[in-house]
Amino acid sequence: MAKKKRAARRAPQARAQARSGLALPGFLRRHARPFVGGSLLAVILAAILLLTNPFGPETALDASGERVNTGPIDTPGAAPRIGRPAPNFVLADYDGNAVRLSDFEGKVVFLNFWATWCTACEAEMPDMERLAAKYADDLVVVAVNRGESRGKAKNWSDARDLESLVFLVDQRESISGTYSLPNGMPQSLFIDRQGFITAKIGGAQTFATMEQNYRDAARRPDPTPDSAALRAARRSVAAVAAAAAARRGRRRR
Repeated sequence: MAKKKRAARRAPQARAQARSGLALPGFLRRHARPFVGGSLLAVILAAILLLTNPFGPETALDASGERVNTGPIDTPGAAPRIGRPAPNFVLADYDGNAVRLSDFEGKVVFLNFWATWCTACEAEMPDMERLAAKYADDLVVVAVNRGESRGKAKNWSDARDLESLVFLVDQRESISGTYSLPNGMPQSLFIDRQGFITAKIGGAQTFATMEQNYRDAARRPDPTPDSAALRAARRSVAAVAAAAAARRGRRRR
């Protein structure tokens, strides 16, 4: 009797398999439903990965309306050292727009790397805001969030009165790597109007220190090769003038 009951229970399954042309072993029959559910979840996850492409390059919207890859930009002679051109880069702001370091050429740049968990970063932000507002005509304070999502960084800064700063996001820390930054934060650099690094600071700064670093960058003479060429030209002119004076002296004798 028990065998007949089990056979009766299995009959609908057998008929369904016959209609589908699929015959499953006993183990798979018992686990078919969770297996199908797991497969569906895998398909959904694969679709999400395909659409979001988390392993592909991060992009931002350029002024032309085109999407561009964010990251470092090849800069001849650049190095993250004092006296060298600052490595150029493009990152997204909070609105997803592309911003390049070179966009600020002609102004002094205070480039600061920070994170929401960094208490020292939070402590110096009001002074950064104060400095940016005081020297708005000649100074741009660029605050690059390091290693966090755009939403998290934006929520943090929106909760504070930091309207004068330019906020960018380096979620994958590609620019932090380009600048060879240590793990500790904040990390700051001052860049003069020609794009040369004038100061590197690890840790929080006082307002007085920030202001002095800005002034040092603002009054730094032009160190570009054009200046060297100008000095060489002046030496050549001086040599020609000296030779002409020597010839006049010989004629008088």
